Amino acid sequence: MADPSLFETYFNQRKLNNPAFNYERGKGFVPSENTKQIVNKFKEITGKDLDIRPANSVMVDNQGIPFWGGGGGVAPYDEKNVGYVDPLLGNAHVVAHEGAHALMRSPLFAQSLIQKPQVDPLEVPRDTGQRMRYVHETLAKPIMEEEANAQGVAYGILNKLGIPNEESWEKPIDYPRTYLNKGLGTYTKTEIGPPTPAERKELQTIFRSTDPFLQRVFQRGYNLVK
Repeated sequence: MADPSLFETYFNQRKLNNPAFNYERGKGFVPSENTKQIVNKFKEITGKDLDIRPANSVMVDNQGIPFWGGGGGVAPYDEKNVGYVDPLLGNAHVVAHEGAHALMRSPLFAQSLIQKPQVDPLEVPRDTGQRMRYVHETLAKPIMEEEANAQGVAYGILNKLGIPNEESWEKPIDYPRTYLNKGLGTYTKTEIGPPTPAERKELQTIFRSTDPFLQRVFQRGYNLVK
């Protein structure tokens, strides 16, 4: 990991209202007071200890983009109760969001991690729109639910603690909605020829139902915070 002292000047001049980490000489990156409050709140809700760590300088996301300077974070599936957050621009919202991924996963997503789809999409009829629906339900919907749930928990925790909720998306469900393309994008890249009437109808149904679904999940996650 790069020497945090190299960034001392940057941290002293950084304009970030609710940082996840601060920098202290001799200690490096240390959790902010807001991060400590969020960790304690997760302990109160779940009875589990959340371990929020500064992402190291070589960590990248699934698209190869470095975490440092991106403001985001990740909660690896194979690391129990752990979340990594960009120590340079990560804020309180990211801490709470990754904490939700680490400790309060949505039911559908948690199930998808241990039980993979048993049916090959190519074995599902296409002309009726069933194949499109199947791909959406197996590839996109679990991660959309997970992200909407994490947003709900994050908003609930920050509001409960009185910490301003700062993120780059206009609405809480805007980010979860981006994963809609995980299913439909994959589908359109693999299918040949124009969509059938049934496929067009199914596509309209998916689009029409997505925001109400995400809003329900968001509210469910929000309501988990007492």
